Amino acid sequence: MSGYKLINYKGKEILYVDYSGMLKEDVLKTMDEATVFALEQNRPLLRLSNMTGVFAVTEVVEKAKESGKITNHLTIKRAAVGITGAKKVLFNAFNRFSGNDTRAFDSVDDAKEWLVI
Repeated sequence: MSGYKLINYKGKEILYVDYSGMLKEDVLKTMDEATVFALEQNRPLLRLSNMTGVFAVTEVVEKAKESGKITNHLTIKRAAVGITGAKKVLFNAFNRFSGNDTRAFDSVDDAKEWLVI
């Protein structure tokens, strides 16, 4: 399932946003919806993004920067999966320049474990 939802893991809530396999337009739409949802929650959340099979085109990177700035005050920790190869180089550069502190993991389970500690 692609989209966003609150999941419970080891007694903690995580905003899980599943972009896996989405095309650019759907990624941008889902990112907007998840940002609005986080703002409506109006409380600190753990965040997990699944970017498996998503290409980091300029619009997606810019939207991620914008979303991160808007929701930073409501974010406890951020994790992402599906960031491999050349995407990992871009991801690390994005983190460095945006001040974002999202950690990349090889699996959803590894990311959830890190988020709840």
